[in-house]
Amino acid sequence: MIMHKKTFAVAIASYALLQVIGTSMAGEPIIAYTDHSRVLSVARPPGTVIVGNPSIADVTIQGDQVFLHAKSYGNTNILILDEAGNHLADYEVTVQTGGDTGVYVFKAGLAQTYVCAPECEATLRVGDYSEYFNGVAKQQQKRNSIALGAKDGESPAPEGQNAPQ
Repeated sequence: MIMHKKTFAVAIASYALLQVIGTSMAGEPIIAYTDHSRVLSVARPPGTVIVGNPSIADVTIQGDQVFLHAKSYGNTNILILDEAGNHLADYEVTVQTGGDTGVYVFKAGLAQTYVCAPECEATLRVGDYSEYFNGVAKQQQKRNSIALGAKDGESPAPEGQNAPQ
């Protein structure tokens, strides 16, 4: 009878250990949407954050919080360690197209993407028709440069117009 109690105790301890190991090895799933950020809270200030594929997601650390920035479609993982190298968190991150406002238009098999909230505006998405993508990208870059110029007190003229003298 004593042998059975020991075997049972070992079995219970082994099962508990496997549950702990399995839990710490499995990443908590997170679904994030492209061009969105999320806050990941951890118990202690992180010392090291490892992102499996930085082209899919990136992070910024501020105090006890880690800010997740979803960049492109796909799956990656994030490991968070404290200053001593101890495991704080593990996340399995899936980045996907977000929201209910996306509209995808296919003209003769060529994709164009719009965000409609409530008016539809052209936006960029991997997989868009290259001529459309490049045109929208050029307009967005121009708009951003105008905004950055305005920040410095300048007001760059739109393309095709001369700046005031």
